[in-house]
Amino acid sequence: MKVLLINNDKGWGGGQEHLKDLSLELLRQGASVHFVVRSGSRSDTLFRQLGMPVHPLPSHGWGDLQAFWRLVSLLRRERFDIVSVNREHDLLLTALAWRFAFPWRKPGRLTMSYHTATTRRQLMLGSVDAVVCISEYVKSKLLQGNPNLALKVTLLYHGITQAATPLHPDKFDRNRQRRFFSGTGFPLIGMVGEFFKNQGELVEMIPQLKEAFPSLKVAFVGDNTDLSLINPLLAKITLLGLENDLLFTGRVPREKIPDLFYDFDLSVTTHRNEGFGIVHLESLAAATPVVAYNEGGFVDIFKGEQVGVLVDGGKKEFAAAVIALLKNDEKRFAMGGEGEKLVKRKYSIQAMGKSYLDFYRKLTGEA
Repeated sequence: MKVLLINNDKGWGGGQEHLKDLSLELLRQGASVHFVVRSGSRSDTLFRQLGMPVHPLPSHGWGDLQAFWRLVSLLRRERFDIVSVNREHDLLLTALAWRFAFPWRKPGRLTMSYHTATTRRQLMLGSVDAVVCISEYVKSKLLQGNPNLALKVTLLYHGITQAATPLHPDKFDRNRQRRFFSGTGFPLIGMVGEFFKNQGELVEMIPQLKEAFPSLKVAFVGDNTDLSLINPLLAKITLLGLENDLLFTGRVPREKIPDLFYDFDLSVTTHRNEGFGIVHLESLAAATPVVAYNEGGFVDIFKGEQVGVLVDGGKKEFAAAVIALLKNDEKRFAMGGEGEKLVKRKYSIQAMGKSYLDFYRKLTGEA
């Protein structure tokens, strides 16, 4: 099985981390994986470090014409079994190159993967052989704008690599020593993600949370160098007099993420438009339950499982759910233990790789 993953983007986030994990697992399970990336991007650098073939394309604009012919040449030369577009802005270029490279009989299958929710009608989307959505939420949004695709859509969940060592029993001790946030006591709650994910709403809840827990600390984990995103948040923190209650980590190396979630007594998110939420799997893998709004792709993870709390309502109801869970050690620890088991049972990286390979084989007629 020869797979081309197209991600011609300049940034690096959860979607790219997913492709990194997926490519390594596909390789482990016997597939050959190539990447198409934007020249000079972080993806160009980081995917090359995996030791897999990387094919850079020029930046958008005038470079699109050169990129088109490079892609046509690549498709003709390599004759991939699967060409997977992983960013909607790359669909038009790829679909046209695919059609031009093989005007008659196609050597493989063209797929489009959606990692974020959109209702936009997608030009050339009807020309793909299959569509992958990472959650029911993403699928439902896509079909709102593209109802004719219902028979082409397949749901494939993310998975994560889990720690090789067993969870330390001290995790279920509210007075445990913190690994990353040294010296921080109980309670510590944290939100992980880029700073466009509605962190401001969580800040507005902190006064209510501190009425119940005066020593509470809130950690924001993520790249905080974009001043257009961080400055309004800092202004709100200053206005509410919360400067001493917030911890900003900046970007954290991925190998330190388990330590973050080990330290958190609760993982929370006020983002309502998450495509799936790998960070929530990482939280559950560390036996840290999650409090989130009952909206977005991560609902798939929690539905029917006792591993966190999904909140209907607004800030008042959300803060009340956080307070109730922080006050109930027994329930919180039980949820944490069930979360760790859930990830092992359903969301391992091996299970993800197998689901994708099974899907590819069925699509190409190998199954």
